[in-house]
This record gives sequence, structure tokens and C-alpha cells, in this order.
Amino acid sequence: MDKARLIEARDRVLRQIIAADYAGADPFDGLESQVFKASGLGRFRIARLLWVQAIKRGPGALRKAAVIPDMVNPKTLALMSGAGGGVVLCDVTARLVGLQNHDGGWGYPFAWQARAFYAKRHQSNAIVTSFVMDGLLAAGMAPDHPVLQNAADFIESALWRDGYFAYFADTDAEIHNASLWAAFVLLSVRPGNDKATHAVLRVVAAQNADGSWAYGIRHHHQFVDGFHTGYVLDLLDRLRLGGMMGLDEAIDRGFAFYRSACFDTNGLPRNFAGRDGPMDAHNVAQAMATLCRFGNYAGASRIVDLAVKHLYDERRGLFYAGIGRFGRFGPDRRVYLRWTQSWMVWALSIVIENGAMTELCDPQTPLSFAHPDPDRAAKEKALQNMPEDDFRALFAVTRKAASAKRKAGDMDGLYGLTRGLKTLQRISGDRGFVLHAGPSELPKKAPS
Repeated sequence: MDKARLIEARDRVLRQIIAADYAGADPFDGLESQVFKASGLGRFRIARLLWVQAIKRGPGALRKAAVIPDMVNPKTLALMSGAGGGVVLCDVTARLVGLQNHDGGWGYPFAWQARAFYAKRHQSNAIVTSFVMDGLLAAGMAPDHPVLQNAADFIESALWRDGYFAYFADTDAEIHNASLWAAFVLLSVRPGNDKATHAVLRVVAAQNADGSWAYGIRHHHQFVDGFHTGYVLDLLDRLRLGGMMGLDEAIDRGFAFYRSACFDTNGLPRNFAGRDGPMDAHNVAQAMATLCRFGNYAGASRIVDLAVKHLYDERRGLFYAGIGRFGRFGPDRRVYLRWTQSWMVWALSIVIENGAMTELCDPQTPLSFAHPDPDRAAKEKALQNMPEDDFRALFAVTRKAASAKRKAGDMDGLYGLTRGLKTLQRISGDRGFVLHAGPSELPKKAPS
């Protein structure tokens, strides 16, 4: 997709988020329904569970009839502040600080009933607290700031269990991505923290033989989904970049599983590993970011094209919740602020930031290296993760261009393309497939 058009779409959605004062609907906010509250059914766990699922899965007309107010979610603000390795888009530090709970954490602005637990409105939890802390750090808050240290106290004291961090203070449910998020932000503000280090190693040890991670430990948490797998991989890579040793094997195995099981044969993200079906915009967004993180810019660009074509309503300037809610056809036209708009703006910003690297390795543009080439490292990183079909197409285009330069006697141009061909052959060998270039297309000697 044209980068200028991508920026225009991202900025239109961002402007609407700001115009709404960051308030909007959420898939899990059903218990805030004025109708449900008036019914008195909120006293019963099964009624809460069924109502949350009905609002989450039901048509937009049901949500409207239920009278659910728009709310400001701290996680939305955190994403706009650059959490999750994103881009700082808005100055919302003061608002995030103002939303901090007395216990030091942050929570969702709605009550929420899950199978494993019931969360009260604004109840502090590991995920929201971690995202907010990460966003505040991205926005420039010092790690020793009292706001962050109070949040670290909450994580280390209220959430710590024997070897992991719980999602809520009043439950022992072990959810791998939540524990890893808590460990990551705790290490960000308290380097070397033993509890956090132990929790990271516990998540690594929980990796399945095929490279995957189940959502959690309990029997109904044994599913493997795309966006939580992306969470885990992103965090492990950030920990590795921060200096933690011993994570390479888990990351390599995890990313290999992610690419093989969490995307369909067309390279489009699956909600659940190994299972085609409806596509959720949150998962689409996370896939863009994770592929960018691991250098697969071509794959991320394909997903961007899908998202803009099938999820983006250009007339209204917003993204829909997904594709194929009632069978794999047509968009799910519900509109959520935190789950959809903020995640898509977050992901598109990451793609835009990495756009230069994508352009460096366009499969339709011959690969040439200057000597020396300041972009060599970026180009090679992109090549390491470029899909094999694109890689071979790039080799063919470069080979054809080199032949034309040779015939024209343009030796300076030929040398740059020769470096490109040799780099492609070297990296293809590292990746396990072989490319062949005819000797007549290469100069007898080229500078390295």
C-alpha cells in the first residue's frame, strides 16, 4: 500500500479517537449495561457470564438496546503512548497518572465476568498495569518515578505467586502472557529483580514441544491463539534486546511455530493456531507488529493491504472489528475503540515507522549495495525474514538487472547488483535453499 495513503488512514482514525476523548465501546463491557443493571441479574455469576458473551457476540442492535456508555480505557491511552514497542502518538501521561488506583495498578473501566474470575470495575490487573507502565516509560517517564515504583510494588506484592505473576490479586490463575508482561515491566523499572527473572524462565519452560504456548495452565486455557503468541514473542525479543541471555532457542522455535500455524496459506493471520476462520482486527494488528519486529516487512505489508481493503471504512474513517463473524464472508461491522481502533492505529504506526526497511527490499526492485552501504544491516535483516517466494522473485529481478548492466557496459551499476546477488545467495544458503546465478552475468571481480 502507498505509504502516504497509509499515513492518511492512520491519522484519520487517530483524529477520531482524540475527538472522542479516547472513550468508546469494548467487546467485554456488557456488565455496564443500564438494562442489565436494572434487571438485578448481576447478582448471579452465570447471568453475568452469559450477558457478557451475548453483548460480545451479538449484533450491534443488542448493544444499542442494552444502553452501554462509552468509557475511557487506560489500555487505549497506553497504546497511544507507545506501549508494546509502539510509537508515541499522544501526550496522555497526565491522564494515565490520574487513572492509577490506590493499590498502584490500573484496570479496565468496566466489570467483567470470565470463567475463571470476576473483575470489578477499575480493578487492577497485570495486563492493564503492564501496558500503562510500558506506555509511561515509552513517553519518557523515568523508571524511578514514584508512579512506576508504586505500580511495581503492586505487581511484586499483590500479584506474585510461587514462580509467576497472577492476572488479578484475588485469583491464582496462571496466564502466561500476563505473567510475562508483569515480569517484563518489573524488570524495566527494577533491573535484576529475582521474581521477574524467575517468571520469565517459567514462561520459557512452559513452551510446548512444537514451539507454542497455551494461553494458561487451567484446562479451559489450553488453546493457542495468534495475538497472545505475538505478545509472548515480542516480550521475549525485547527482553533479549535488553540483555537477558538464554532466550534464543525459545524465540526461534516460537517464531517458527507462529509463522507456520498462526497464518493461513495466503499469509493472513489466524485467530487460533492451525484453524482458519473469522479474523479479529486485534489479531490482525498484533500480526503486523510481530512480523515487523522479526523483520518480515513484506508479510506485514500484505496484512496491511488486507486490513485496508476489508476492514477500513474510508467513508467513516474507522476500522471494523473483523472479518467473517457469521461465516468467512463480509466484515464484522461493529466498532470498538480499544479492541479495534487503538490497536490498528498502534500497528499501522509500527508499519509506517518500518516502511523504509520495506522499501529497501521490495521484491520488484533489484537489490543493489553501495560500497560501503549504510543500509546493509537493515536490508539483510529484511532478507532474513522475507517469504521465500518474494526472496526468489527479488533474486530473479536483480539477476535480470545485472545482465542488462553487463550488456550495457555499466560496470559501476553492475558491481552494486553483484553485491546484491552474492548477498542473496549467501542468505538463501543460511536459510536452507539454493539460488543459482549464471557466471556470465557476474563481473570477473567485484569489490566486496
